[in-house]
Amino acid sequence: MLWTRVAIAALGWVIACAPKQPTDDRPLPKPNIDPGRIDEEIEVPPPAKAEAPTEDTLAPMVPPEAAYSHGWMPLASTGVEQFLQQHPTYDGRGVIIGILDTGIDPRVPGLLKTSTGLPKILDLRDFSDEGQVSLTRVLPRGDTIEIGGRRLRGFGRVRALNTSGPYYAGTIQEIPLGPPPASDLNGNGLDSDTLALVVTRATDGWVMVADTDGNGSLAGEPAIHDYLVSRETFGWTWKGRAPRVNIAVNFSPGSAAPRLDLVFDISSHGTHVAGIAAGHDLYGVTGFNGVAPGAQLLGLKIGNSAHGSITVTGSILRAMDYAIKFAAARRLPLVLNLSFGVGNETEGTARIDALVDSVLAVHPGLVFTIAAGNDGPGLSTIGFPGSARRSISVGAIVPGSFIAPDPASGARHDQLAYFSSRGGELAKPDLVTPGVAYSTVPRWSTGKEIEQGTSMASPHAAGLAALLVSGLAQAKRTIRGAAIKQALMVTARPIAGAVFVDEGTGIPEVDQAHRWLERERDLPDIVVRAVTSEGHSAAALHQRAPSQSSYTQRFELIRSRGSPAASFRLRADAPWLTAPSAVTLGAGVTPVDIRYNLAQLVAPGAYTGIVTGWGADSLAGPVFRLVSTVIVPQRIASGSSPLRSGVQVPAGGQLRSFFQTDSARPLQVRVSSIESEQKGLAFLHEPDGMPYRDESARPVGSGEQEAVYEVDGRDVLDGAYEVVVVAPTVQPVKVDVAVIQSPIVLQLSRERTGAVATLSNVSRAPVRAEVGMLVGGGERVETVVASGSQTRHIPFVAPAWARAVVVDLQMQREQWSRFTDFGVTLLDSAGRQIEKKPLNYAFGRLQAQLPEHHRGMPLRLALLPGFATSTEDESWTVRASIRLYADSAVALRQQSGTDSVVTIMPGQSGTARFTIPESPWPLGDGFFPLAVVVARSGGQSWTREGGLPLPNPPIMR
Repeated sequence: MLWTRVAIAALGWVIACAPKQPTDDRPLPKPNIDPGRIDEEIEVPPPAKAEAPTEDTLAPMVPPEAAYSHGWMPLASTGVEQFLQQHPTYDGRGVIIGILDTGIDPRVPGLLKTSTGLPKILDLRDFSDEGQVSLTRVLPRGDTIEIGGRRLRGFGRVRALNTSGPYYAGTIQEIPLGPPPASDLNGNGLDSDTLALVVTRATDGWVMVADTDGNGSLAGEPAIHDYLVSRETFGWTWKGRAPRVNIAVNFSPGSAAPRLDLVFDISSHGTHVAGIAAGHDLYGVTGFNGVAPGAQLLGLKIGNSAHGSITVTGSILRAMDYAIKFAAARRLPLVLNLSFGVGNETEGTARIDALVDSVLAVHPGLVFTIAAGNDGPGLSTIGFPGSARRSISVGAIVPGSFIAPDPASGARHDQLAYFSSRGGELAKPDLVTPGVAYSTVPRWSTGKEIEQGTSMASPHAAGLAALLVSGLAQAKRTIRGAAIKQALMVTARPIAGAVFVDEGTGIPEVDQAHRWLERERDLPDIVVRAVTSEGHSAAALHQRAPSQSSYTQRFELIRSRGSPAASFRLRADAPWLTAPSAVTLGAGVTPVDIRYNLAQLVAPGAYTGIVTGWGADSLAGPVFRLVSTVIVPQRIASGSSPLRSGVQVPAGGQLRSFFQTDSARPLQVRVSSIESEQKGLAFLHEPDGMPYRDESARPVGSGEQEAVYEVDGRDVLDGAYEVVVVAPTVQPVKVDVAVIQSPIVLQLSRERTGAVATLSNVSRAPVRAEVGMLVGGGERVETVVASGSQTRHIPFVAPAWARAVVVDLQMQREQWSRFTDFGVTLLDSAGRQIEKKPLNYAFGRLQAQLPEHHRGMPLRLALLPGFATSTEDESWTVRASIRLYADSAVALRQQSGTDSVVTIMPGQSGTARFTIPESPWPLGDGFFPLAVVVARSGGQSWTREGGLPLPNPPIMR
């Protein structure tokens, strides 16, 4: 899944002072639930045909000249402009940057030429299968050819290329590509076109011919070769207009017909990333450049944009392999950038991490920058493969050029971005770079030139690496990826108030990194592993138990065979860490034990400390880092417990709070600002870091504008939850944070005579509760057992009464490490997307609103597994809960002889029984009533949603 946030928000979060920049006084908007497009056979009319877009409808968000003058390609944060003034030829020339992403639009001004006039894009390759076109052999009839039920004239154009054939034809459909405008390849306002093309072999290789202007004829159409051969592109468009989607062609051998892939960027993500890394004269504005304007690019498409920009099985590895061989054949150094990833479940176990690390070990000259993820500000949110040890994991800052000046000093300071994923269970990120930029986008995406996310930070770091590699190559010096990483990390400047798990070593400064590289240094190759009690290798993160006073954490330092013995001094930067004074490493594994004095960690919060290892050359910086984090959660009694009272969060800063809970016990979290004019953002993270499943980010105000999380008993997990409050970039906020936890555990079950609510008192006092039960929809639960990466579908019907669909998907955490993505898309019967929400963890929730007055909608839930490696027999299992909600709920009648008010003694349980009537809504096949128990006690209402299922839910195979 791509790591981009496209919300451009106020409160000073990102952009505060630009000409013609839209203003918005709200916090980051809540995720939209788009009803999508409905099947034409059900009473909803098809999309109306639009007139061809006029030039004035495609206006940029801000004129590029204004963006340049405001520094919205934020090169100043890392010193790029000053570095290039001193070293103008070290601008990335002679270096290839591979962009593993959603593709690149090759016709965007800024991605045409390098600073030396060379072609900017060397090749475009599709590893996602999104643009694959199935070809079949065809025979023309005179001057016409029939393709997919459509006749095209002018076949003489194809015969001129090959007089005897064979000829092949195929089509590409717009509907599977997702919603317009991106999927509207021919720009006619419809998303339902089927576009035809012809392929034959000319004297100079395979070529493709299509009716690009829609006049029904191939006459006069260009013959498009493989992009690597001729750098040609085409696009379907209205006559006399530039295409909104520029498309390249890939040909590869097939068993009968050649394989044809159309390469396009219908996400705009890859094009935006490419401009940051290496754009030159963006939008024709002289001097408006990306980080490394002299570098050349490889566009390596690994993401299927139509299904949530997901990677597909093996696409990352195949793209890496292609790029490495491509660069080696041309004897050019290579930097790779990956602005993709998903959340870690069990850190240190991801298969793609091990594969990335092994590739980097075999190719020591390769530099690989990977986005850390956008699941911050909670701890343990770094995604994989950004967690690969040998990669450069890149978090994000909000650069000063996007922040309003300080009212007092007028200064603009770079600040850590709230969305940037944090370490904890991992000793990551390594660095943070600008995560907001104005960059290149395809023509259809005009107006969305500014995006934010670690997706934008990672290519900035890739550009920095290209500058350093360019300098080393021109000086004819050895290029080592580990040295580039060390140079950037050692010379980075820290952000005030941030710790290593927030920022790594901080913001890199390219000139300082260059100076570090000017001196030849013997940099030992050391891999660090923190061994957990389960045997996993991750960073050392622990939750302190109330009675625990000390702990010993074992780290393993691993060196390759044949490494000579070397000694390193150890330094601890926190008083609660005790380390040996020195360690001697030989080949193999050397254990180092670090002792924690937990008695010093009393106040609830998070504590991070580092033990660094130093060689004889102190100017080289730490050779390795042993990072430890200890969480001290607050224990919550029944009733309201304040976590923080009247705490001021500085402008751009954050306040972390942790509390311990147990499963099936509902709770509320309330965050409010004390001063009415102060605003902020609150975030709730579940144990192990996953953002709260029902909208983690919420605006914080005072009074009725406070942020409230009401966690249903169905969703509560055992462990330490984390609440983070983030202040705006230019204004502090004083807040209260409180947790209210239910004194009772709620359970819901079904028996022969009705439904049963069970209430268990876990407090120390009697609890008197009024109990009710409501039914407001239906639920269907299926367990999908499958193998391989073939798409699986769960068909169902949403009855006329259904107004919303919520799908929860859960797999075992141990399975998750084998994937690089898992797409989840809700489709109507015509194949149009209603909603898409790829899994980012082993649990995922998709929510969609349905249109009013539908008579019943046939729907399909598509599951698209993407494994790290190509395999046909890789098994997987997912439990899917599909819930349909009506506009209102019906209260169930209590069974005779039972009371609606129960009193439960400490440690005891009570029950309430209800009669299940004939459902007021007809339920579809496999669905059963969806109920919620409501217990009112002590002025609070607590809920537990659950199904009332029949025995033995079905298993799909």
